[in-house]
Amino acid sequence: MSLSEQLRGVIFVMIGPGGAGKNAIMKAIIAGFPNIRQLATATSRPMRADEKQGREHLFLSERDFKRMIEDGELLEHQEVTPGKFYGIPRATVNEALAAGAARIADIEVLGAIELAAAFPRNVVQVFVTVPGDSVSDQLALLRRRMQERADRITDIEQRLERARTLELPYRTRCDYIVVNDDLGQAIEATAAIVRRELRARHLLGEML
Repeated sequence: MSLSEQLRGVIFVMIGPGGAGKNAIMKAIIAGFPNIRQLATATSRPMRADEKQGREHLFLSERDFKRMIEDGELLEHQEVTPGKFYGIPRATVNEALAAGAARIADIEVLGAIELAAAFPRNVVQVFVTVPGDSVSDQLALLRRRMQERADRITDIEQRLERARTLELPYRTRCDYIVVNDDLGQAIEATAAIVRRELRARHLLGEML
């Protein structure tokens, strides 16, 4: 029996392009399911005012992050921008799954691939996207959403290129697809997915 088959817990991985609404949906799920918490990933970026150490992330110095890489403590890691590293700590994942806990996380595609490969029975990949009849339509809507929230132009272009080449093509590899045309409906669709998966694992009663 593989390690994944022995573990009871589950991790809901929210995947999708910037501007699709992953974080808003994730926060609503955490608010609606008191025993589901965010999976704290590791990062070397500074902590923001609304964040707490160990809740959204384990905030580390670049030196400490690189030490974790060298010691094999991360399932996956990326240097997303120069000097800003993100990664998934093995211990955090193992402890949550062994305890039969449910976690939710917004993870980049490459991290999701590694996590799903390591724990195929414990990871549920939910792809969050925007409506549109074509990739061009979807990219145009993503651009408008990012402009409306006043993202920097350079960030918008980088995120759109990542969406086009990496994120939007990944939707076919996910377990579920949620189209965020209306945020309330997208939250309810995601909540229904969470309930279905928790019920299948006999965890639903423990998470409410």
